[in-house]
Amino acid sequence: MRARDERGSITPFVVIVSLAILMLAALVIDGGRQLNGKGRAIAYAQEAARAGAQAIDVTDPRLDLMPATALAAAERYCETAMARDSQLIKCTAGLKTVQDPAGDFLAVTVSTSVNIKAMLLGMIGRPVLEASGEALARPVSGISEADGGKVPTVAPPSVAPPATSAPTATAPPVPPEIEVTPCTPKPTEDPDDKDDKDDKDDKDDKDDKDDEEPDEDAPEECKDPTDGR
Repeated sequence: MRARDERGSITPFVVIVSLAILMLAALVIDGGRQLNGKGRAIAYAQEAARAGAQAIDVTDPRLDLMPATALAAAERYCETAMARDSQLIKCTAGLKTVQDPAGDFLAVTVSTSVNIKAMLLGMIGRPVLEASGEALARPVSGISEADGGKVPTVAPPSVAPPATSAPTATAPPVPPEIEVTPCTPKPTEDPDDKDDKDDKDDKDDKDDKDDEEPDEDAPEECKDPTDGR
């Protein structure tokens, strides 16, 4: 029996798996590019809306928008962005009335669209991917609510005030008060003349002590700190 020649043949399983891997790669690559384009479209819309929302009527106590100036500022930003980015094919500005607890206010609305050329999805008839974005902006005086609508669920920690009456445990001890008694320093003498004047001074001191009375207010004579050693 002659062996069957199978050279050049391919099983349907290999074809199906290859197509599945190719489609998965197309979704990952082109899907990521479309998400990137979605972020760019939203960013263009937000910046254009903010540019228009800066046209505030300062004479109005409510700080409402000046319609013509706000719309012109948003359209001017759209024209500049479309001139610099060829993938931005749509940037349309408009005005919308929004309701607020303080009344009705004007807001700037912007719609954008970004077209991105597909890399792998073009094989199944999707050569261009489209991503759109929308934004709304208006001036707000002060803060009416928490940023992003988030409300804190954890209360702030309570800290007890420091004690003022009793000293803290880590405070250094207070040094004791030392009473200092004033004294009169002894006169300095020349060592060479000390021996010659000893006899005369002893005699004079004896006579003076006999004649003078002790002064109670006079300070004591300073003692040599080395005497007690």
